[in-house]
Amino acid sequence: MKKKIAEYEIIESAENYNKIVRTELNRKTFGKKYNLSGDYPDYGGIDIFPTISFAVFKPNLGSLVKLNLNCANTNENGTESKLTLNRVNGATYKMQFWFMIFFVALTLIIASYQIIIGNEIGFGMLMLPLFGLLYILIIELFSEFTISSLNKKVEKMMDSEKLKYKKL
Repeated sequence: MKKKIAEYEIIESAENYNKIVRTELNRKTFGKKYNLSGDYPDYGGIDIFPTISFAVFKPNLGSLVKLNLNCANTNENGTESKLTLNRVNGATYKMQFWFMIFFVALTLIIASYQIIIGNEIGFGMLMLPLFGLLYILIIELFSEFTISSLNKKVEKMMDSEKLKYKKL
């Protein structure tokens, strides 16, 4: 899932901006200014995520969410570019989300069956799906926190490199 987070108009060429981001990604772990790691996906742009994360989920299949930076020139002489930030859910997010959806569905089916056959424990089991839904909300909260943090780091990087930009 790619969800657009923000767009910026930068008074700089896309090549120079991508060079600034690549420089940060290539630094050693303890030499990073903005705590960013990244990779280059098949769908274009640069995916960035925190080097040291706030929360780690097991099994760890990589970053929970990533921020995809896609910078492209908007004029022929390369003095202006457009930076698009998109949220990309990682494999860990997808696995946690769908496991909880399966858990909620399974517990609802079992609780419904228990209520239909007349067993009183079925009403107590109706509380179990609430735990699954609460877990999904917590995962989403961590994801939104991570994305907003990455967005602020991108703005901080543009400020520290003295790039002129305007949020669209």
